[in-house]
Parts: sequence; structure tokens; C-alpha cells
Amino acid sequence: MATALLRSIPESFRDAITGERGRPPDVELARAQHARYRDHLEASGYAIEALAADEAHPDCVFVEDTVVIIGSVALITWPGAPSRRGEIEPVAAALADRFEIARAEAPATLDGGDVFTLGNRTWVGISQRTNPEGAQRVGEVASGQGLGVVPVPVTGVLHLKSAVSPVDEETVVVTPGTVDESLLTGLHLIYEDPGERHRFSALPLRTGRVMVTANAPRTADQLAAKGLEPIPIDVSEIQAADGGLTCISVLF
Repeated sequence: MATALLRSIPESFRDAITGERGRPPDVELARAQHARYRDHLEASGYAIEALAADEAHPDCVFVEDTVVIIGSVALITWPGAPSRRGEIEPVAAALADRFEIARAEAPATLDGGDVFTLGNRTWVGISQRTNPEGAQRVGEVASGQGLGVVPVPVTGVLHLKSAVSPVDEETVVVTPGTVDESLLTGLHLIYEDPGERHRFSALPLRTGRVMVTANAPRTADQLAAKGLEPIPIDVSEIQAADGGLTCISVLF
């Protein structure tokens, strides 16, 4: 059965790491938005497993960054932000009976938001949070699962998936100027609307529909024009902490 692993939002979420464009998120509104996100996942056929919030880790709702699932392996990360490294063990414990557990270890740093797999290739961002050693560790696991690996240097955004959002098995939405697009060979590219720069993110669902951020409607219209079915959802408070729609779940 398809499963969505989530993690609840702590009161300390107001102290989550935010970038230059960020602001302190509204915790109660974030929880309401998170609940609607969960409802959408349940309606799409996912069984929900929710880990408890951890007040000592304000960013723990961003569960995607703690693990990269590649085939039969759950690669537990070593987050690039030192304050987040205490988030990984509850996730490892939750997945240990379903996946072979592998780990990234220092000097590697790795955030799950820097990794996506489409077809027979895994793309890995070299970013503020994932270093070349982290990308190499992903490559070791991916090659063991029969996948090719493409490292992608990222500029101007936190993670690769902040710049390149998969919307189906062959299509991604790209924020222009953030990656070398020649490294995305074989993928169909749609470009984020210039007036919505850094607002779009997407989460493809098992139903074939695509959850999209509500504050990027023109970019969503491009998906609809290509025959995809976008579902807009407001996650403004997740975005306030530099998050997006993939950040707050792990689907498997």
C-alpha cells in the first residue's frame, strides 16, 4: 500500500530556519495547512504515518530532508544544517522494518530535498545543504539499485527541488538561472512563470494528479495545458520557512 510518512509541527516551528526571503511562520496556520495537506494525501489513497513533533527541532516537519528512498534502500541523511541532525533517528526507526537502511556520514552532508529519481536516473543537487561527498554517497546507493546519477550544482535556492520540481515521470518545472539545464537532458522542461519566481512547488500523486502551491497559478496553468491535473493547496507558512510540497512528506 502507498504510504505517506509525515511529521507533526512543533510549537518551536516559529524558530525554523528561514532564508533571506523568509519570515517567522504562523504555527497555528501552518498546522491547519498541514492538516489539509494530509487530507489530500489520504484522499489520494495514501496511508498516513505521522511521527510526533520534536520541540527541540523546529524544522522537523520537513521530514523529506532526513531520508532518500532509492529502490529498496532508505538512505538516512546527514543534514547540511547541524541543528537538524537530531531529526534523523525517529525516521530511521520508522523505516527500518521496510527498507534496507544505509547512511550518509561526515564529511558528507546530504538533504533529501536535493534528490529526485525519474526513470533510470537519480539527480543530486550540490547545494547549500548537500556537498560533493553527499552526492557521492547517493551515487553509491543509486548505482547499487541500477540507476545512473547526475550531480547538479544549484545556485540561488536552498535545494535542487527548490529549482527543479518533478511533476510526472518525464516533466519538471524549472526556475530559470538556478541550474545548468544541459544536466536535465531527457526531461521535458516547463519554466516557472517569472512573476511567480520561487513560489512554485509540486508533489506528483499516485492518482496521476499533481499537488501544486496555490500562490503560483500561472505556472499551474502551464501544467494543465500539458494535460496534467494540478490541485492547488495553500502552504504559505511552510513556504515561509523555505519549504515546499515535497518537503513535508516521504512517499513510498
